[in-house]
Amino acid sequence: MNELSSLGLILLLALLSGHLVRVLRIPEVTGYILAGMALGPSVLGWVSHENVQALEALSEVALGLILFSIGSVFEVSLVRRIGRKIVRLTMVESALAAGLVLVSMLLVGMQWQVALLLAAVSIATAPASTLMVLRECNAHGPLSDALMGIIAVNNIVCLIAYLSCAAFVNLIGSWGQQTLGETIFLAGFPLVWQLAGSIALGFLTGLMLAGWARQVTETGEMLILLAGSVLLCVGVARIADLSPLIASLAVGATMVNLSRRSRRLFKTLARTDPPFYAIFFVLAGAELDTGRLATIGVAGVLYVVARGSGKFLGAWLGSRRVGMDSRVQNYLGFGLLTQAGLAVGLVMTVSRQFPEYYGTISTVVLSAIVIYEIIGPIGTKFAIVRSGEAHVGRETTQSIWA
Repeated sequence: MNELSSLGLILLLALLSGHLVRVLRIPEVTGYILAGMALGPSVLGWVSHENVQALEALSEVALGLILFSIGSVFEVSLVRRIGRKIVRLTMVESALAAGLVLVSMLLVGMQWQVALLLAAVSIATAPASTLMVLRECNAHGPLSDALMGIIAVNNIVCLIAYLSCAAFVNLIGSWGQQTLGETIFLAGFPLVWQLAGSIALGFLTGLMLAGWARQVTETGEMLILLAGSVLLCVGVARIADLSPLIASLAVGATMVNLSRRSRRLFKTLARTDPPFYAIFFVLAGAELDTGRLATIGVAGVLYVVARGSGKFLGAWLGSRRVGMDSRVQNYLGFGLLTQAGLAVGLVMTVSRQFPEYYGTISTVVLSAIVIYEIIGPIGTKFAIVRSGEAHVGRETTQSIWA
């Protein structure tokens, strides 16, 4: 099947699965992912690896737009109001998830380097599926605000943690082979470059977007401007070995604070982006290899349990510590289970930096992602509905196309 027919099939099956899962009262995102798994190479094979790779650019556009939308939570007034609480809460849940994974991996006899890198990867929470469930439920309230803030900050924390752990592993591995200055520079430079460079790239792109947006009035032109800016940002980030995730977040944060037109732009985006998101999640499902579940092993099961327990316990303790609403304390953990994009990216980074550890890490993480991407959106919807923040009704949800 060629790319065009694959794309048509993806869109039509996404529409069908979206209607079916609403009858079952599970999130549309889960339906898209399951549809992708059915179409993908590991089940029916109607969408091949080559098709997925050929359509990867569309996934990049969708992910960039999603992260741009999430960047709006960094509006100065909102950061002043809840920013400090969100950062503290995120640090607690991230530390507990990573700590439990680290201990459990060491207990089953893994090398400390593998355990440390797995602990860092375990921090990541997938922003895309969480945002789509919030939109589907038309969610508003303290739990929704907390989730939006955490998924924005969490992935930055995860990237910092991974780069720090990788730098430490490199530092120990090259100790005595180079001078101390060379060792520290080679270990620490990727951390500084990816963080500072990604934020700078996003800020400059956001400045350009905010300035140009003043001259644009028509909806179609605004979308062209936004898509072009996000694509440029993601492409330059790839070329410069920066983080497209952080750069796209920075574009959204810059835009929401500098341009009076930002609210209109975000609303316009929300009305026109569903086809990109449908393609993104169906392709994400097609990339999931269900065959990995058979090889997950004891370490994989422990990773899933330890990470999930850390997220739940950390969310509960962190929200209590910062004095958040009781509904946030009770249900926040359900919304933090999803794991996908950044975790996959970090696994690919491991394949380049530490090929000797790649086999074990990829088996554990990619197998866990299959599980988390199915149950994660369901957990998020459960939390939103039970907390009373699904404002289209406690038992029903609207389509993300609405």
